[in-house]
Amino acid sequence: MTLAACRDPAAASGTALFVTTEFEPSLNLTRLRVSATAEGASVPTSLLPEDSSRALVNGETFRVLLDGAANGTQATLRVEGLRDDATVATGEATATVRDGYEVEVTVRLTASNGGTFCVDCPDGCCRDGVCTSRTFRTCGVGGVACEICDSDRADTCTNRGTCGCGTGPACDLNANRCNGGKCFCGLGNACGPGLACINGFCRCDPSTCAGCCDGNSCIPAPNKNQCGKGGESCKKCDKRCNPDGSCD
Repeated sequence: MTLAACRDPAAASGTALFVTTEFEPSLNLTRLRVSATAEGASVPTSLLPEDSSRALVNGETFRVLLDGAANGTQATLRVEGLRDDATVATGEATATVRDGYEVEVTVRLTASNGGTFCVDCPDGCCRDGVCTSRTFRTCGVGGVACEICDSDRADTCTNRGTCGCGTGPACDLNANRCNGGKCFCGLGNACGPGLACINGFCRCDPSTCAGCCDGNSCIPAPNKNQCGKGGESCKKCDKRCNPDGSCD
């Protein structure tokens, strides 16, 4: 599944849904989590787009391929609107599958959290139906439901309505505390790429290392002498290291 800037009716994509999303711009969405079910088709859940650095705009479109779906059956599509990995809106739609053709469908995303949403609340969040000023304990903008920031990993609510540490985002898995606007792991600085902060120490771990672990170093691009994947211990290969982390 990919976001599409425009649709070319002449470009056949096979059996698919051509989806248009509608949502309030004040939700400040940065990503969509898309899942679908249809008889005969296996549709993996996807995050769109891969790059979440820009805010999405109302009317974003994408295709959902339904290879193998039976003609005339019902396809159900669910879309979650994310802001910095937090779900702030959801929507669902159904459509009848047409073998070999795209079917147009529109999904309207509405604020989640039990429908808690305040209109005319551009720089605050919604608590019990009341527009509330943005603070560390009532974080959010655009009228979405207020969030209480984690005091271990954040010390402020940013102007985007997300919890942050200093001028950056909230501390991730590579740190366990935010102090003075900076992320730390134990008594030291935040861990480097591919390392997780575990019990106050930087460790190579499957939760953060896509390559292999050589002691407490994450090898992001495995090679013949350091081969592996998914945070497993590196191993030395006789001939070569394959992309799946196995040796020849």
